[in-house]
Amino acid sequence: MNLPWDILSDIVVRLPLKSLARFRCVNHSWYNQLKCPKFLKARNDYAVEMGKFNLMFHNHNDVYTFSYDSSLSTCEELSHIEYFDESNKKQIEVLGCCYGLVLLRHIYMLNDTSLSFVLILWSPTTNECKRLPNPPVGKQVKDRNYVEYGFGYDEQIEDFKVVYLTEAFHGRWSHCEVYDYTLKGNSWTGVDTVDIDGLYYPRITDMGRWPFETDDLDAVPLPDFDENAIVCLCVLGRSLCCFCYNTEVIGVWELKDNREEEESWTKLFTIELREHFGKVSSYMPLQFLKNGKIVLGLVLADRCLHIVLYDPKHSTFETFNAHDESLRGWAFSTSVYVESLFSLGTGTYLGKVQWEASEEEDWIDSSEEDDDDDNTGRGGSGGEEE
Repeated sequence: MNLPWDILSDIVVRLPLKSLARFRCVNHSWYNQLKCPKFLKARNDYAVEMGKFNLMFHNHNDVYTFSYDSSLSTCEELSHIEYFDESNKKQIEVLGCCYGLVLLRHIYMLNDTSLSFVLILWSPTTNECKRLPNPPVGKQVKDRNYVEYGFGYDEQIEDFKVVYLTEAFHGRWSHCEVYDYTLKGNSWTGVDTVDIDGLYYPRITDMGRWPFETDDLDAVPLPDFDENAIVCLCVLGRSLCCFCYNTEVIGVWELKDNREEEESWTKLFTIELREHFGKVSSYMPLQFLKNGKIVLGLVLADRCLHIVLYDPKHSTFETFNAHDESLRGWAFSTSVYVESLFSLGTGTYLGKVQWEASEEEDWIDSSEEDDDDDNTGRGGSGGEEE
């Protein structure tokens, strides 16, 4: 019996990734269908809907992951990623995750006084990786003080994009440049920027929003918050959220994007930190679950990263990894990703050999880097870096 693909896809989308990888070998038709971006996105959406995801932790010393399945209310033991060798893993930053791919930045010494970097896309599921060309930098931001990255997927052109923003301060004035990279084009393109009131000053009043489909950068007012609070942005589920916290309280807002009406922020919840946890030095909301619960990351007085499940309806908490010594002393870089079979099409796989200089892939040697990569500022994804 031959079933149409729309029925088959609804069945196979529920299978484990190892089974899907095997089914690619059935015939040429199955191979093409199972590597199609539409199917891979459907598989990703199904996993998110079912509350299946992975957390990646990085403290510039080690990289760990563990997976969680909300239907079973279980998570696997913390797993140490061995792909980074001792000489390089301390210089790795996780900048963002999208559809199972992770954007990494590897920082290295260009000379005795300067740093340089390379950007790498990596699939933790298949271990495939791709080194990105370094983004261009104009003369006005040669001595840049601030660097930020964004990573996402453009539905219209069915391609991954990386956004690179760099800024230089000159007294009370500053200059900002923005570039975007497409995986299929494998190149960077400059983007017109706009002046965002407050963006270059200590207290941010607006945020820059980047719709991937239009490449237009515009301003969206932030919600009202305590002027002494730390303000960060993050993505929860499919929503852009803003969270503000101080030593006492955490507040999280969700941006309601209605094209027919003015955009507005809706407050999701408030948590009294000291009442529940005592002293909290860092905080990050990580994932919305179908049952309404929220996965949070907290660095407490013991200097350990605690992953907790928060139920806003009943104001209750469940801890995943109480006092895990492996997560002690974290600089709190935490990312959420869903395992996927999205391919980078390189046939290159991350491992110790890829981090060593060679004639084919000069991963860390500075001889071929442009001078514009000197004095690189720090970047990050969302609020993961303070």
